Amino acid sequence: MSFEELASSASSHATSAAATTASAPTVSDETLVYHLDIFIFGIILIFALFNAPRAVARFTNRSEWLQGHLLRSVPLGRKPRINLNTNSIYLHSDPQKSVVDVDGESTEDFHAYETLPYLPSRPVPQFSEKGLPTLPVSVVSPVSGKKQPWHMPMLSSFLHPVAGLLSHRVHEGYSVAQVLLMAGYTAVIFYVGFYKSNPFTDPQRAGWVITSQIPFVYALATKNNLIGMLVGVGYEKLNYLHRLIGRLMVIGANVHTLGYVYKWSLAGEISQKLAEPYVRWGFVALVCFDLLGFCSTQFVRSKSYNLFFATHAVGLFVFLFAACYHRPSCIPYVTAACVFYGLDHLVRAIKTRITTATLRPIPELGLTRVELPSINAGWRAGQHVRLRVLSTRIGLWGMTEVHPFTIASVTNTEEGLVLMCKKAGRWTSKMFEMAGTSAYGEQGTEVGRNVKVMVEGPYGGVGNTVVSSYSGAMFVVGGSGVTFALSAVQDLVQSGSASNVKVIDVIWSIPDPSSLTPMIPLLASLISQSTSAQLRISVFYTRAVSTSFEGLYLPPGITLAPGRPKIGKLLDGVITSTMANGGASGIFVGVCGPVALAGNVAGVVRSFDVNLKKAVGGVELHEEVFGW
Repeated sequence: MSFEELASSASSHATSAAATTASAPTVSDETLVYHLDIFIFGIILIFALFNAPRAVARFTNRSEWLQGHLLRSVPLGRKPRINLNTNSIYLHSDPQKSVVDVDGESTEDFHAYETLPYLPSRPVPQFSEKGLPTLPVSVVSPVSGKKQPWHMPMLSSFLHPVAGLLSHRVHEGYSVAQVLLMAGYTAVIFYVGFYKSNPFTDPQRAGWVITSQIPFVYALATKNNLIGMLVGVGYEKLNYLHRLIGRLMVIGANVHTLGYVYKWSLAGEISQKLAEPYVRWGFVALVCFDLLGFCSTQFVRSKSYNLFFATHAVGLFVFLFAACYHRPSCIPYVTAACVFYGLDHLVRAIKTRITTATLRPIPELGLTRVELPSINAGWRAGQHVRLRVLSTRIGLWGMTEVHPFTIASVTNTEEGLVLMCKKAGRWTSKMFEMAGTSAYGEQGTEVGRNVKVMVEGPYGGVGNTVVSSYSGAMFVVGGSGVTFALSAVQDLVQSGSASNVKVIDVIWSIPDPSSLTPMIPLLASLISQSTSAQLRISVFYTRAVSTSFEGLYLPPGITLAPGRPKIGKLLDGVITSTMANGGASGIFVGVCGPVALAGNVAGVVRSFDVNLKKAVGGVELHEEVFGW
């Protein structure tokens, strides 16, 4: 074959290959975003698989089947009653035993742990060949015969170095794990958006990408979060992903619109296109997105939460119609979002109770105590409810507001569901004033202000974590965050010998020592009834006081000192005490309070001695911080 023939053959093959390439079908936008959704669902299922063992461990206990789902009322059995009488401010114990003189104390001289005479005797712990204490993860108490909870540690208990790195706090309180997850999600969205596509010549791709995210952004906005149920966390823990996807959708909507405006402007068709109904509906959807994006900023949320809420309620509803009229191909995705949203509101209606609550002011703490005795079961320690006050005294607009509050009581008590609402804004201030208004009963004695309320929940909490399955528990709380510790400690005390917990420490930071006085009766009652676990309560105040508290008597087990708590030293004491009592099923650390407090505790847990963590079975952190 001659050179000319070879050249001619090569040219014909190249022409044929080019024609084949040109005739090959391009990437379908609809198929691409379909595969994107499948990929995201796969990632969610992987996280669900990691959570499955803890879910199984929790629901092997029958008592957990009905807890944490629906608020209800049940007949009370004969159980020790925890004293929640806040009318008794001072507990008059023997003044020779524990007199607190605030002026004479200092942080350096303060000893958090003292010998407590009421502690129950412990059997001598058994040790393994390596010298570490051993304890079965699921045993039967020899005293009561009750089966103790099965302990399933978190994955972080096995991967200490990696878990420590992932839990490190970075920008705005986000952990490394959260940043990596957000970065990965953003990268996937941008990859799909720009894969073989130029936003100036192919702006349709951006529209398909934001359409594919509609079900996810609505699912993550629901209170009864299906994704949260699968991965074992509350809706508030996934709210940062809802915000991330929302921002990506706002960016995508603007890229989609500007791309078409640019394309139509070059072709001289912009006036003709703007007359099309589907284009006008597209601009309606864009306005909804931009309005939602602006009103969702931290500035607007902090300055005018009602504006944020109103724009969300209207914008998210109008957008669904606009998307369907813009492109009928959006209907399947909008339908999925409507299913998530509709089921959420149906479940919320089932979870809602309208009842009478008694409001009592606690001036020392700046709190309003809300008592709902008609609801005494259905929640787990650490969960919260959403409260609406149905009274004109709080204002017509105030009657439309719903606020979340952590439950401060345990189930199956005469007091029922108890909330402690901090006076922090206009709505809570009005409720505090309403609670302080004089009201008298038939006997002429003050009984508090009775009002109709709507309570919805329970939500959130510790997920599938069973606190009573750990060997030790430490609660670090600030201000009104003590409600989280109160409910959890009461639950552990009520569990008695059916709990594995041997040491319970509560570290409470308050601005002024006077905040402690209304809580002394409750704290003393908890200490006196904690017969199966060593309960210690350390209170720290951060403001200087000019008066001495020589008349304030604290029972054994409660200490008061100035300054900020040294979390590392206190955690070391909890671990040491737990191991000395034969505990090796891990330490549960719960923190509730400001974002700075949660970050401090997380840093201490992350950097704590790895060998001690392994010896005690791991140190696992749970945060209850509403910083979003």
